[in-house]
Amino acid sequence: MGRENQAGKSFMQRLLHDITANTLAIAAASLMPLLAMVGGGVDASRYYMAAARLQNACDAGALAARQAMVSATFTTAHQTIANTFFDQNFHDGIFGTTGRTRSYSATSTGVVNGTATATLPTTIMGAFGFTTFPLRATCSAEINVANTDIMFVLDVTGSMADCPNGSSCSSGAGSKIVALRSAVMSFYDTLQAAAPPTAQVRYGLVPYSQQVNVGFSIPRQYLADSHSYQSRVARFNNATCQGSRVGDPCVYSQATEWITRLTSNLGSGTTSLYYYNNNATNSNTVDTADRDRCQITNRGTFTVGSETWEISNTQYVLNQYPSAPTGTRAGCRGTVRKTRAATVADITPPFRDWLFCQVTTGEANTCGVTNPAGSPPGWEAVDLSTVYNTGNTVQMPNGTSGAMAPYQWTGCLEEADTVLTDNYNPIPAGAFDIDINLVPQNDAQRWKPALNGIIYRRADTAASTSASYASLTCPRAARRLSAISRSDLQSYVNGLTAAGNTYHDIGMVWGARFLSPRGIFAVENNQAPNGDPISRHLIFMTDGEQVNNINNYSTHGVEVTDRRITGNGNSTTEFNRRAARLQAVCRAAQAENITVWVVAFGTTLTSNLTTCASPGRAFQANDSATLNAQFQQIANRIAALRLTS
Repeated sequence: MGRENQAGKSFMQRLLHDITANTLAIAAASLMPLLAMVGGGVDASRYYMAAARLQNACDAGALAARQAMVSATFTTAHQTIANTFFDQNFHDGIFGTTGRTRSYSATSTGVVNGTATATLPTTIMGAFGFTTFPLRATCSAEINVANTDIMFVLDVTGSMADCPNGSSCSSGAGSKIVALRSAVMSFYDTLQAAAPPTAQVRYGLVPYSQQVNVGFSIPRQYLADSHSYQSRVARFNNATCQGSRVGDPCVYSQATEWITRLTSNLGSGTTSLYYYNNNATNSNTVDTADRDRCQITNRGTFTVGSETWEISNTQYVLNQYPSAPTGTRAGCRGTVRKTRAATVADITPPFRDWLFCQVTTGEANTCGVTNPAGSPPGWEAVDLSTVYNTGNTVQMPNGTSGAMAPYQWTGCLEEADTVLTDNYNPIPAGAFDIDINLVPQNDAQRWKPALNGIIYRRADTAASTSASYASLTCPRAARRLSAISRSDLQSYVNGLTAAGNTYHDIGMVWGARFLSPRGIFAVENNQAPNGDPISRHLIFMTDGEQVNNINNYSTHGVEVTDRRITGNGNSTTEFNRRAARLQAVCRAAQAENITVWVVAFGTTLTSNLTTCASPGRAFQANDSATLNAQFQQIANRIAALRLTS
């Protein structure tokens, strides 16, 4: 009976009432939720991956476009750059997306904004009515500046007066130094536009040629009070009245002279007054009266103007004046001792000549010269420390005939001591002149004033009675790091002039000294007021290869005689060692976390310049427009490029 009833039921009824089939029902019921869960996870994962990729692509385009901009102007070229970087990161059809769009623009302040959209098709979630996901990204990039110190080390040598192609620029309008002024101002404008009010941005400038004008930036205690110069020493003969004082009797002459017939005419220049009578008819016959006049009357002491003449040993001489009338041809001669009250000129030994040699201020008997008593003061009387006083002048015995004369210090220096070597890696301990962190403790380490007008060059180190004058080429005074207004910077660069040869090492060492967080400027350089780190950059611009001359007056004196770099005055040795010194200073600067940027303008970017620069920081410009663009590019790279959304 039970079986018949069971057999008469439908399959679904039997399944419904069959407790042995509950597992299948549960499985069927849970299939759809499981499908939704798995599908949602897969499609959600694809969505987040696609959305992240879209955002990254948007960011890449914005950053690339802002990096390429040298001002706040956004051009079609920048749009192309942004699109290209976006496309490289999110190409058409990636993840199966469709309807991709991207658009970039910039604000008046140079902030690049971007938007991007795409549609992502679903996979499993389509079974539940969700067929697509919309994707959208926004991005923004700008340049911003943290605490930054910028030091311009600028070549202002003679060739900077030329055009970039090497031709003469008589009007100056197209000269390299005019282009340099413009490039510095473009750099300033670019960096200042990106600087927030809370950041400290300071600028310094070191124009260089064969000298640097940094003396007025150095604390007084680091400047020497004595120094040796390639100059000259005046030599004197004995004075007329040695041992006399002004007003004392001075015997300024004692010699045999012809005596006038009448003592009232002593010293006259009229020849006839010297005629003595002889026999009126025979010129060989003595006139007894005039003989006695000569040998008796005209002997004695007489006043001649302000002088006293003592006449003795007179002799009557016949026929002394053959052209005189027959009866007056005799003459009278005797010893004449002339005395007068001593003047300054009488007691001062007269100038004789110059001896060219290395002199030392404050030292007597310089170059072995011992002048007579009463000679004008020499180098022993020079107090070099007075040059640092108001007026920056010092009296030195280099004037006319060895007289003291004022010489003005314009701010250029002679360097601290160094060592003679071909190897500057590492920098030798005694090479104080290329130690960018030097804090002088003694005169060997202190800097000395370079003085124009007292330097002479000789053929070698030996003293000589002949030499040629060596003039000083002293650039405009350098500026230490400080905030600077645009008008002040413009005024400064407008005052740069072109002169002198090219000593790269001299400019680099002082640029690094002005920037270093250690050394003599450590107090003002090692920390910003807000306590945040300081980004340090040295921008080294030159228009030529290194040019040295052993006859130049440089920061190391005159190399042909001073020999502080070479030891032998050899020009090739000087060139090679100065090139090696540049590399040593560049390494030292980078060791202080100073980024070194090098720009070669109108010249070849030599290996010596390239290796001086920090990696990827060497540039070359052949014309004014390119120089301007390079300086703007450097400013953009110095500024911190960042995403703001």
